[in-house]
Amino acid sequence: MQFKFIFIPLFLAFFLFTNFSVLAQTKEIDSLLAVLSETKTDTAKVRTLRALSVAFTSVDVDRKFDYAKQYLRIAEKNHIDSLIPMAYIDMGMKYGIKTEYDSAMFYFAKGLKTAKRKNVQSQIARAYVNIGYTFDRLDNPQASIENYKLALQIFKNLNHNKGINQTYINLGSLYYDNKEYKIADNYFKEALKMAEKSKNEGAIAQGYFNIGGTSFKLGRDKDAYKYYLKSLEMREKSNDLNGIALANWGLGELFSKQGKFVEAKKLLDLALKNNQITENKYQETAVLITISRNYLWQNNYLKAEEIAQQAFSNAKSMNSKTIAVLTLELLVEINSQGNNYKKAFDYLSQSMVIGDSLNIEKAKNEFIFKDFQRIQSEITSLEKSNEVISNMNLSYKKVIITVSSLFVIVLLLLVLYLLKAHQKTKVNTILNIQKSQISKINEELENLNEELKVQNEVTMMQKEELARINAVKNKFFSIVSHDLRSPIATLKMLFDLYSSGQVSREEMDVLLKKLEENIYNTADFLDNLLEWSKSQLEGMVLNPELFLVKNLAQENLKILNSQILAKKLVVENNIDEKITVFADKNMINVVLRNLLSNSIKFCIAEDSIILSSTIKDENLILSIKDTGIGIDAEEQKKIFHLEHTISEGTSGEKGHQIGLVLCKDMVEQNGGKIWFESTLDYGTAFFIELPTSRI
Repeated sequence: MQFKFIFIPLFLAFFLFTNFSVLAQTKEIDSLLAVLSETKTDTAKVRTLRALSVAFTSVDVDRKFDYAKQYLRIAEKNHIDSLIPMAYIDMGMKYGIKTEYDSAMFYFAKGLKTAKRKNVQSQIARAYVNIGYTFDRLDNPQASIENYKLALQIFKNLNHNKGINQTYINLGSLYYDNKEYKIADNYFKEALKMAEKSKNEGAIAQGYFNIGGTSFKLGRDKDAYKYYLKSLEMREKSNDLNGIALANWGLGELFSKQGKFVEAKKLLDLALKNNQITENKYQETAVLITISRNYLWQNNYLKAEEIAQQAFSNAKSMNSKTIAVLTLELLVEINSQGNNYKKAFDYLSQSMVIGDSLNIEKAKNEFIFKDFQRIQSEITSLEKSNEVISNMNLSYKKVIITVSSLFVIVLLLLVLYLLKAHQKTKVNTILNIQKSQISKINEELENLNEELKVQNEVTMMQKEELARINAVKNKFFSIVSHDLRSPIATLKMLFDLYSSGQVSREEMDVLLKKLEENIYNTADFLDNLLEWSKSQLEGMVLNPELFLVKNLAQENLKILNSQILAKKLVVENNIDEKITVFADKNMINVVLRNLLSNSIKFCIAEDSIILSSTIKDENLILSIKDTGIGIDAEEQKKIFHLEHTISEGTSGEKGHQIGLVLCKDMVEQNGGKIWFESTLDYGTAFFIELPTSRI
């Protein structure tokens, strides 16, 4: 894991941010609002609304969206082709900044399609740039590169130097992040040429820094030093504290690599000071990590850990999971090399927890990308359907016009034929024929409308079912990713530590003992999860039969006997041995196993569990009561809801609510009911009502 290469992405830099401060931006907004209130014509108003949408980008993205929507309506009304795709792209930027990439993609794709239809080349390039940025955020660099290259070709055709320069930087940064430093170096050099051609000193200084970074990665230390120094000289000339900090950081990394730790420390301290002045937490954290590694390479583990802890605090304050994982991995490395394996293990555990949540976000982004492709396909299909429907409506209009014309002709004929009495019969015959034709046309129209209604209903039902199945699938993957990866990854990490000799056999035995119960609980949880997901996706298939409840309960007590003995629990099976129920035996077996297992988990030593039964209205009411720790009022509200929470038993056993959700589904599928009563610190009783005979 590494820091993303530090640059301003085109998504935020091109057609979007200016060099003004927030105060200057606010003054500009006030000025534009004053102009808007005095503007009367649509032509003048649409330009002001566009400027307001741009100005609000760094202030309030929701208002940016509103102004973009307003100038879109005026542009469509007045057929201002260049502004229509521009408005869609501005609307998409709101969602891009808010990281709602599915919505962002929708508007960018719409902007691209509109720009192509109206042949607005600058907006086609702009749409490709924003789609490329969004693919980069969705961890799809290949798609991002393809879109940036399409944008670059258009910018070259338009001779748009600013667009060309920034697209080169974006492409270089993507390849840099993918560790393809030679390709990145070529793009950065092209960007530098464009900056020098336009004599943009800020862009030139940034170009020197970028090339210094690729030279550093390619092992060209002399070139790296030369370019970093050039960047530093230009930044100092313009008193750009942010740029000065960047250049000093680059030089500090270079000296650290060369073992010049004292010189590196001076430069890195300067970079740290400037970043703190400019309140640039991101760059400050990057510098702290470099300083920490500087101490690590000198075997000063205490100082290295102290600085890494500061970097980790920054990551938490920025709510950056990626940087948090990076700093935790550094802390693991520091403590491992310092032979402090306990702290290394603790830091590794924290890193794995945050890493799991990052993997969930990545899975979500992959889902958004695939869903975007699906939506695009559906939009294309719907547009084709709309075109067909439009053609049909046009045909119906022609039929109506034809019918209306026929009516006029009939009326004229009627007047003429009335003047001629001997032609009355012929006129009546013609009128009857025309009425019959009109009636058939009306019947055909009614039948067509009915068919369309039926098709719409079927489509809506299919959409709802797909949404339900998709929600179940997403929930399943989320639970699996969150609750199954952690124990498996922890076990793998232990074996790696043992194989590398960092943990002794005795330490390994202690750690494995702690993990043993967790693995058993995870296995039970996996059984329940698979049963539940199967029932949700395929539906439950019932095979009801008459069977003795007491025998089934006794079999489960035998299976759980080792856990009962371990806690010295008193268990009484007082179910009437003659009572039978009519239900699916396998499902009720799963229900009893889950409820008994839960009672055992939440009992302390020498507690009691009592199974009893009563008959009410030809139904069996089975109760499982324990004298355990009970359930608090807040947890009782969500006991049968899949909210992805984990509870802990009296001996540290993990409990997952999915087992109770599965119990509720299975009991209700068998025509029964399930409920519970619980008092905190006094125990819990679960009740199951099932039919005793065939209905």
